[in-house]
Amino acid sequence: MNEYYNHWLPKLLRVAGVTIGKNIFYSVKKTQVPERLRRHEKEHVKQYEQNGIIKFLFCYFFEYIKNLIKYKSHRKAYLNISFEIAARKAEQVEA
Repeated sequence: MNEYYNHWLPKLLRVAGVTIGKNIFYSVKKTQVPERLRRHEKEHVKQYEQNGIIKFLFCYFFEYIKNLIKYKSHRKAYLNISFEIAARKAEQVEA
């Protein structure tokens, strides 16, 4: 697993962190990343490992589009992606 800090990608997406495969990109410096966010993004790494990159991305975006049609809201669509629900649960678990 590789972690990158103060990276342009999450800044471009306007998020605190984003995971692609085994790479986690954070928008802030290493010392500013909350442990909750680390656990969230590490859960996404596990999801990529379990599903493979192509299947993970396909399912993730398929769920997002399905939810967007259903809820007509970016936030609700994102929050109801099964991978995000699992990652939020992982935030609560102490490592």
